[in-house]
Amino acid sequence: MVALVGGAESACASDLLSLYRLALSRDAVLQAATYQRDAAIEARPQALAPLLPQFSANASAGREREGSQETAATTAATTTQAANCTLSSDQPTQYCYTDTHAYGLTLTQTLWSFESFSRLKEANLLAAGAQANLLAAQQSLLLRVATAYFGILSAKDQLATNRGARQAFGTLLNQARIRERIGTSPRSDVAQAQAFYDATEQSVIDAQNTLDDAELLMTEIVGPHSADIAALIDEIPLTSPDPASIDAWVAEAQQDNPTVRAAGLQAQAQDRDIAVQRGKGLPTLSLNVSTAHTWQNQAFGGNQSLDAAGVSFNWPLFQGGAVSSAVRQSRALYRQAQALYDTAQRDTERLTRAAYRGVVTGISRIGAAKHAVESARESVEASQRNVEFGTGSVFDLLNAQNNYYAVQRTYSQTRYDYLTALLTLKQQAGRLLERDLEVIDGLLVKS
Repeated sequence: MVALVGGAESACASDLLSLYRLALSRDAVLQAATYQRDAAIEARPQALAPLLPQFSANASAGREREGSQETAATTAATTTQAANCTLSSDQPTQYCYTDTHAYGLTLTQTLWSFESFSRLKEANLLAAGAQANLLAAQQSLLLRVATAYFGILSAKDQLATNRGARQAFGTLLNQARIRERIGTSPRSDVAQAQAFYDATEQSVIDAQNTLDDAELLMTEIVGPHSADIAALIDEIPLTSPDPASIDAWVAEAQQDNPTVRAAGLQAQAQDRDIAVQRGKGLPTLSLNVSTAHTWQNQAFGGNQSLDAAGVSFNWPLFQGGAVSSAVRQSRALYRQAQALYDTAQRDTERLTRAAYRGVVTGISRIGAAKHAVESARESVEASQRNVEFGTGSVFDLLNAQNNYYAVQRTYSQTRYDYLTALLTLKQQAGRLLERDLEVIDGLLVKS
C-alpha cells in the first residue's frame, strides 16, 4: 500500500501506538496464544527423545536366606563355605544368610521405529503451526486495538453530533415559541420543533452508551488507560490498494495468511499422525548394551559380573484391535482438519474481497459523504433564510437540519470504515505490521 502522510500536529493524549504497546503486555488473548505456542513447540524434543540413546541405572541391596537338607558328612564342609549358616535342632536342615548388593547399567539405542520417526515429523508440523497461530494472534491484536480505537473515536463523534443536533433543535424550538408569542408563526411550528427536539434525547443517550461500551472494549484489550483519546485529522490521505487486482490480494492471502497456514499445517500434522498410529503395530529394532555386578556370599554363588550387548527385534503382532481403531480415529481427525483448512481458505477469501471492496468503495464513500455534508449545510442555510423572509416553512428547516446531522454522522463513520478496511486487507494478506499503526498514529491530533 502507498504510505500515508502524517498530520502536522502530534498527539498528546493516548494515541493508537501507545495503546497497542500496552496491549502487547496486557492482552489475555495474545498471552494465551504465546503460551500455547510455547507448549506446542515442546512436542518436538519429546518426539525426538525416543530416537536418542536411553541410559538407565539400577541398584539393589537385600538379605537372603537359603535352606537345604544336610547330612552329617556334608554339614562341616558347607559350614566352612558359608559364614552365617545354622543347623536346625529338630531336623537336618541348614539355613544360610547373606547380604546381597548389585548394580546395573543399561544403554538402549533405537535403530528403527516407524512410529517414532513419524511422530517427530508430526511434532515439527505442530510446532510450525503453533508459530503461525501466534503470528495470527499478533496481527489480530493490531487490528483489534485499531478497531477498538476507531470505535471510541466514532462513538465520540456520534455523541458530539447528537448533542449538536439537540442544541440546534432546542434553538429552533425557542425561536418557534418566540414567533408564536408575537403572532408571526402558528402553534404547529412549535409542535413540530418540539417533536424533533424530543427525538434527539434518545439518540444522545444511545450515543453515550455506545461510547461507554467502546471504552470498555478497549479496557478489555489494554487494561486501564487514559480516557483522553487523540482524535483523527479531518482530511486523511486516501490511497487505493496496490496491487490493484482483487484476485492478486486473494492469492496472496491464501498463501501468506497465518491462519490459513496454521490450518494447513494442522492438516498435514494430522495426516502424519495416521502414520504414527499405524507404526504402533510395526516392528522396532534397537541396540542394547548392559553391565551388571552382584556381591554375595559364596554359598549363594559368590560375586558375579555380567556384560551383554545385542540387537533386539520387537513386533507386536496383535493388540486387541487397538491399532486399527487408532488409525481409523486418526484418519477421521485428518478429514476434520482438512475441512477446517478449506473453511479457513474460504473465510480468508471472503474477508479479503470484502476488505478490498471496503478500501476501494471507501474512497468514493468518503468523497460522497463530504459533498453531502456541504450540500446539507447549504440546504440548512437556505431554509433558514426562507424562514426569516417568510417564504419557507419551519418544517422544511427542521428536516434540513435533521438531514445535515445525519449526513455528518455518516461522513464521520466512513473515515473509520476506510481505515479499518485498509488494516483488514493487510491482515488477511499477512502484511499487517506495527509500522502500519505508526502511519495511522501520524494522522492523530491533539484531543
